[in-house]
Amino acid sequence: MIMPYSGQNRYRTFLKAGRIITNKIATLDGVIGVLGTGAIGRRYGDENSDLDMIVYAHQDAVRCLRKIVSVGWISYKGVDYDIWVLSYEKARKAGVPSKFWNQVTRWDQHNSQILYDTDDRIGTLLEDKLIYPDHEREKLMKKYHQDIHEYLIFFPEMWATRGRLYNVVDALTRSVQGIILWLYAKNRVFEPYIDKWLFYHLETRSIPEAVYLDTLTEIHTRSIRNLHEAMKLRQKLLELCDRIGLKWEVYSCVEAHERCRVNWKKVSPETRETLSW
Repeated sequence: MIMPYSGQNRYRTFLKAGRIITNKIATLDGVIGVLGTGAIGRRYGDENSDLDMIVYAHQDAVRCLRKIVSVGWISYKGVDYDIWVLSYEKARKAGVPSKFWNQVTRWDQHNSQILYDTDDRIGTLLEDKLIYPDHEREKLMKKYHQDIHEYLIFFPEMWATRGRLYNVVDALTRSVQGIILWLYAKNRVFEPYIDKWLFYHLETRSIPEAVYLDTLTEIHTRSIRNLHEAMKLRQKLLELCDRIGLKWEVYSCVEAHERCRVNWKKVSPETRETLSW
């Protein structure tokens, strides 16, 4: 899907360059396949984009090929290159998920075009590896649920009582990232490189909850002048969480302290004796 950005789309330039370079790379010893990722894969590239490509090669050819095509920080005819050479055998052997097939790698290669393939080995590789196992989804949803609970429930109230607006806003910003990543896991869509593409699936409307983009970006775009405005925005995020299915018991910091006092009475006499002062 083409990204909704205002820059001139140079996709055809990137694709043409990628195909020409691929034809040359394919003649080198050990090459099994070539993927066009980045601008080629997402069909959008502007003056800030690179020519992103992945070369899959036999393990014994990787080092030599990297010296030829994966040199980094070069530009030709106004196009910057970012070409990786990866071992086909390592990719084939690695499980999902794994360090090799992490969320970002799968997102990147899911958004790609096969420019060269030997005996459909790259096509089969992607078919086998670009999956989203249930156990991975459940683990990520649980992790982000815990992050959101911390940044949206506890920290804003704590920092509001301390009178620190920027700390409240920081907590809300972090909670929004957690909400977005929870939505990605919920919908089984791979996480993008979040330092750069956090809002990718919302902007491309590739998840149902993209209708909430304005609410999720408000913390980044509004001028929040005081704690009252910040806490009103927090309430909007809490209501959004309820709509999308993020549930938890909401209680105040005062209630949390009271629970701790009650729990003190439940610990063993030995614990009370050891920890009392």
